[in-house]
Amino acid sequence: MPTTMVASNSVGMTRRRVLQSAALSALWLEAAERWAFAAEPTAPPPISFADVVHRRAMIRSYKNDPVPDDKLQRLFEYATRAPSGGNLQPWEFIAVKSPDGRAKLAEATGKQTSVVTAPVLIVTCADIQRAGKSGARGSFFSLVDTAFASLLILLGAVEQGLGACFVGSYDPEAVAKQLGLPDYIRPVGLITLGFPAERPQKPKTAKLPLSKVVHQEKWSR
Repeated sequence: MPTTMVASNSVGMTRRRVLQSAALSALWLEAAERWAFAAEPTAPPPISFADVVHRRAMIRSYKNDPVPDDKLQRLFEYATRAPSGGNLQPWEFIAVKSPDGRAKLAEATGKQTSVVTAPVLIVTCADIQRAGKSGARGSFFSLVDTAFASLLILLGAVEQGLGACFVGSYDPEAVAKQLGLPDYIRPVGLITLGFPAERPQKPKTAKLPLSKVVHQEKWSR
């Protein structure tokens, strides 16, 4: 066989091997990329506002898992987006995480279990001195505005995969004393917070139909 033919065949075989090797490498790379993509944790699908509203419920049983700081920070950011008269923003928030602190506050609520077992307790407070700049109804506005902020925390908890419950039955003087609140700071609500360990219970009383609560132009009953 002529030398030139042998050399030509060798070059052809070398080219085929190179191409085959490149093709195999490409296949391995594609497979590795698919595996890596599949192995990456997928972000939870976005939740609509309608879902948040319909899924919001009072949760009173929680897992022992701590609430991540970034989730707690997000809830405070939501709360401060609440509307306020004159944009005076009269709300204040106290996060209580220590078991001892929660246990002492539970005494002021009639020893409600969820106040003790929730990993975090957020006490929403109204600064009536700050809101007093809006006139004689400043105290009223401060409570309303802080209630708005409290609701955003409850709704935000759903969006963050958390459970929450607004505790409104408590001794305000005992809460103020325990937290060292000055006279111009009033507690509005205690919000228990954590990862839910129960499914929301269906209320014993059904929601009133819209026809009973919505009026047009003036009172219709």
